[in-house]
Amino acid sequence: MIVVTIQQERARILEEMAQIDSMIRGHVSSQTYQVKRRGRTLTQGPYHLLQRRENGQNNCQRVGPDELDVIVAGVQAYQRFQKLAARYAALTEQMTWDQQKAEVKKKFQRFWQLTSRKPPSA
Repeated sequence: MIVVTIQQERARILEEMAQIDSMIRGHVSSQTYQVKRRGRTLTQGPYHLLQRRENGQNNCQRVGPDELDVIVAGVQAYQRFQKLAARYAALTEQMTWDQQKAEVKKKFQRFWQLTSRKPPSA
């Protein structure tokens, strides 16, 4: 049975983060439109959009079919990076609480026990 320490897990996460060579913040969604022409309803699309918040505003840009795979891969890489960063933060916090004296742990028990019970999955 192999026991992985918190420090080893943190190092593994950093290595995995370093392997992410490209990423795009945002969300890719697809839209279709219903158009009536000559008494018939036609569906147009799907059209793909890259959406993200910048400076308090929602920015959208249409993504062409030839760009879609690259954009989706970049968005997925960013989501993976965010999950790894959250896991790294949780492990670092756990390590910090583990190093505290008993009286500090007792005083802040409701904070450190929440993260130690069930760490988020990466």
